[in-house]
Amino acid sequence: MHGWRARIGLLVPAVNNTMERELWSLVPDGVTVSTGRIVCEREGTADTLRDMEFEGKAACERVVTAEPHVVLFGCTSASFYQGAAWNAEYQKELTALAGVPAITTSGAMAEALQRNNVRKVDVVTPYVETTNERLRRYLESEGIEVNNLGTFDMLDMFDHARIQPTDVYQKVRETATDEADAVFVACTQVRALEMVDLLEKDLGKPVFSANQASFWKVFDMLGIDPGLDAHGDLMRSLSGSKKDVLAEPRKSA
Repeated sequence: MHGWRARIGLLVPAVNNTMERELWSLVPDGVTVSTGRIVCEREGTADTLRDMEFEGKAACERVVTAEPHVVLFGCTSASFYQGAAWNAEYQKELTALAGVPAITTSGAMAEALQRNNVRKVDVVTPYVETTNERLRRYLESEGIEVNNLGTFDMLDMFDHARIQPTDVYQKVRETATDEADAVFVACTQVRALEMVDLLEKDLGKPVFSANQASFWKVFDMLGIDPGLDAHGDLMRSLSGSKKDVLAEPRKSA
């Protein structure tokens, strides 16, 4: 079996064409990715983001037939929009549904920042004002202050993928301040991963992205060292830190 080391169940919005490709580019030999598409509208309205709660569960039911070791709900905005308490409960519900540990991108985002002692962060997003305010509230409820926020102000979630990595670089440079401990780039549809190393070098501080934090948490949960020497200090922190999982899926208690 190809996924003899580990099998990842990835849940992504149907409009997303970035996250799956980036995850496949990072998984080492013996690790596979099975993707479940979350039915959703293109525009990231409040109704669309809330509806992903139910559609995400439906996608999870499909992806568990591939017997994953871990399930990742890969949408930042849908997982923070209803608040930290909701997100924590949703992770539990997905875990119970899948029979294996489940994590959301927002859960991974908060943990990555907390583990790295980030208390004040500058944020770059593709979102509209209402969604940005929900993100600010989410992070503050997790003990992280949003110091400055820069946005591309785009409602169409498919168009988030049209933002070029060079655009991400420029927006981060415009948004980053000396007061913040780190920078976070939101949205699993935005191609920020390939800019993380350059931004950390030029800013002299940690830089996190939605996909980077999600993949870091998945590998951490699985106990897999992907052997990466790129994509930021967060990913490099995995090197040599864990042992591989067993060949059979872990079942939740």
